[in-house]
Amino acid sequence: MKRTTLLMLITTLMVLFGLTACERPAPNSVVPPTVTPGLPGLSPTLLPPLAASPTPAFAPTLDPNAILPSATPDPAGAPAEAPPAEATAVPGQETSPTGETIHIVQPGDNLYRIGLIYGFTYQELAAFNGIANPDRLEVGQQIRIPPKP
Repeated sequence: MKRTTLLMLITTLMVLFGLTACERPAPNSVVPPTVTPGLPGLSPTLLPPLAASPTPAFAPTLDPNAILPSATPDPAGAPAEAPPAEATAVPGQETSPTGETIHIVQPGDNLYRIGLIYGFTYQELAAFNGIANPDRLEVGQQIRIPPKP
């Protein structure tokens, strides 16, 4: 009984001290300076409050040695490169005749990221490939991606 009472008292005191330590001072509170009598020649000096200085905006600097693109046409008259007709291929990707895409696992790949690339969940990819543990992939492993419906 005495042990329980003592434990509750100590816990209550710890909580009270902890809560008082969390108390924040009131914003913009000014503590007036105090003068200690008996110290000749020392008087408190009040300084003006510090104004918040604006942070400088980011100003990019130009490299004087940088080569800038010019608007001058190519003298050889070569045609400009046409943009690719389709999205660029994902590294480690092949397409099979059945419409499936084969993804070759690269370092850092996991089923979640692969699923994000192709629009599937990692559970769907694991089930489609018969993978029991979706956390264990090996570099070079082939992951079949089902065709889009």
